[in-house]
Amino acid sequence: MTDVISQILNVLLLVIAIALIGIVVIQRNEGGLGGLGGSSGGGMGGLMTGRAAANFLTKVTRWLAVGFFGVTLALAWIASHRSAPQSLTAPVSQEAPAAPAVPAGSTAPATDGSAGGTTGSSGGGTTDSTTPASPPTTNQ
Repeated sequence: MTDVISQILNVLLLVIAIALIGIVVIQRNEGGLGGLGGSSGGGMGGLMTGRAAANFLTKVTRWLAVGFFGVTLALAWIASHRSAPQSLTAPVSQEAPAAPAVPAGSTAPATDGSAGGTTGSSGGGTTDSTTPASPPTTNQ
């Protein structure tokens, strides 16, 4: 449900942003560089006086800005209350991988040589501590 609301709010945010850009661009610039808003007689194609058009555009800009920030805050709230982990650095609880299964009737070889391992040269097994497998070699 929150995904649908999130998508609707994203579309609304896009529409508000485009409208806000359009309203700001058509406003008359008081800084001397002109603007796309119209001539000295006023904008809106002579429909309103200069002051009425400026007041209207100012109010529309204000309400679009309030809507933009409101929708942005709503999207941020929705994103923070999803079921995702709260932090990217927080450890994710995962179970340790299971140990490989040992077939019934066989024993695992001893790793330290003290438990009953195999002796002699039976191929890769561990040796008993009482019988050395081979004499140590020294390099001189």
